[in-house]
Amino acid sequence: MSNPENTNLKDVILVVDDQPINLKVIASVLSQDYSLSIANNGVNALKMLEKGLPSLILLDIMMPEMDGFEVCQKIKENEKTKDIPVIFLTAKTDIKDIIKGFDYGAADYITKPFNTTEMKVRVINHLNLYHAKNELKEMNQKLLLSQEAVKSANQQLEQSNKEKDKFFSIIAHDLKSPFNGILGLSEMLRDEAKDLDTDSIVKYANLIHSSTQHTFELLKNLLEWARMQQGRIPFTPKPFLLNNLVNHEIKGLLNVANQKNIELINGLRENVTLTADENMIRTVMRNLIANAIKFTPKNGKIKIDAQPGSSAVEVSVSDTGMGMSQETIDKLFKIETSFSKKGTENETGTGLGLILCKEFIEKHDGRIWAESKEGQGSIFTFAIPQNNL
Repeated sequence: MSNPENTNLKDVILVVDDQPINLKVIASVLSQDYSLSIANNGVNALKMLEKGLPSLILLDIMMPEMDGFEVCQKIKENEKTKDIPVIFLTAKTDIKDIIKGFDYGAADYITKPFNTTEMKVRVINHLNLYHAKNELKEMNQKLLLSQEAVKSANQQLEQSNKEKDKFFSIIAHDLKSPFNGILGLSEMLRDEAKDLDTDSIVKYANLIHSSTQHTFELLKNLLEWARMQQGRIPFTPKPFLLNNLVNHEIKGLLNVANQKNIELINGLRENVTLTADENMIRTVMRNLIANAIKFTPKNGKIKIDAQPGSSAVEVSVSDTGMGMSQETIDKLFKIETSFSKKGTENETGTGLGLILCKEFIEKHDGRIWAESKEGQGSIFTFAIPQNNL
């Protein structure tokens, strides 16, 4: 019975009275300006309220079976109808009855016999008040939504600022440091090359190559992370054989692993298929394996495995490395709290690789986590749902 937000529609008024003559008088006064719904007793009135909500209820007090007080009480106890204004129609002018009506939640009363002018004025006033309250409620709801939106935007801005601060910190410090090392080593090689034997020159060259390789990996992660934040990395999930991808990444990192005599083991079955963006997963695997090499001492082992499930594929990289405390694990995937920790051979890093892994896995609606104990190695696992097509 309630009107939608269309000002051209008439307000609906539910009139509840068991006397036909009263209903006729009310109709003659109000039917021209309002849509009237008629109920001849309290039970029927409550049934009508289940089907639609009016803007106002005119309710007779003296009715058989269920009087107006009881009807009003039920209206006010119902969450859907409690805000509808109720005006009692009463022949009673006893102050106690009037107070009783207000106690039950009535907004006003009109005495019988009806004064048409009084009826119109009271109806208009309470309808205006009802609509004003609804408008205020809507404004409050919009204000709350607006406040929540502002709060959310502020939180996102704060997070973005933290990420930018960390990003510029990496550029200013962690990217500058390896370049200084490369420059220093190359200057020493340039200035002393004439007096060095072949073994010394090879030693300097290896150091320069290792430092350059680290710097290049860091730069790639920085650029990929920046592109990810700008939404410039295409996302094209499709099925591919995970085993081939892992073999490719192991081959690319084999030289680094051999320098520490670390065994890289591919424990995947050949037919494991992953539905994902292959380039993103390639970056994730490269970072996880490189990270495991960094924190695994000489003669250690690193194993890559996968567990296909009905709804997701879990891929893990486990090592026999130095392990981590829970406090360190809690900081791993947060750019604002990530930190640089040297590897077993003093390898440097920024933690940005793991941040990038998290971004790429979450892009697939997946998750990534770490399990570790100090001195007992670590296991990094990510799960990708198989519904990305």
